[in-house]
Amino acid sequence: MATAVLVTGVATSAGATEVGYGRKFGLGAMLGDPTGITGKYWVSATNALDFGLGFTNYGVGYGNCYFDNAGVQHCNGYYDTSVNVDYLWQSKIVRDKVQLDWYIGVGGRLYFWGDRSYSYGVDMAVRAPVGLALMFTNPSFLELYFELAPAVRLLTAHGALDASLGGRFYF
Repeated sequence: MATAVLVTGVATSAGATEVGYGRKFGLGAMLGDPTGITGKYWVSATNALDFGLGFTNYGVGYGNCYFDNAGVQHCNGYYDTSVNVDYLWQSKIVRDKVQLDWYIGVGGRLYFWGDRSYSYGVDMAVRAPVGLALMFTNPSFLELYFELAPAVRLLTAHGALDASLGGRFYF
């Protein structure tokens, strides 16, 4: 509903978006898992590099705590930071007053975490993002997106599903 109101209110004049055409680099914010900073650099008319710096589980009270056999409390996941880079193939679905694209990609994510007992860890994952991107004619420098990225963590041997909603301003 909010997206429909935004599309109707913003896309009032005919024209072309500059995202990926006249403006190649976008920077913005993403909400979800993870929440953080996102960027995108177009390398051709249909391909882009997507990157993110994400943060999860920050603050007091976050994380999974447990006691080991010696009665010492461990709180894993107290803070997590991740960096991802993906190569995207993007294609238009609709191009009118707004441009709606879908995309698929392949990339990786590097995870860093720690807990209150100063125990730290690292993991890496292979991921395959799939998403929708919405670009506008007015303002022609804005991109909104929704993305799901199934991932396989390599060192801890389990699957993950990243999901984010975000926006980027293009320069």
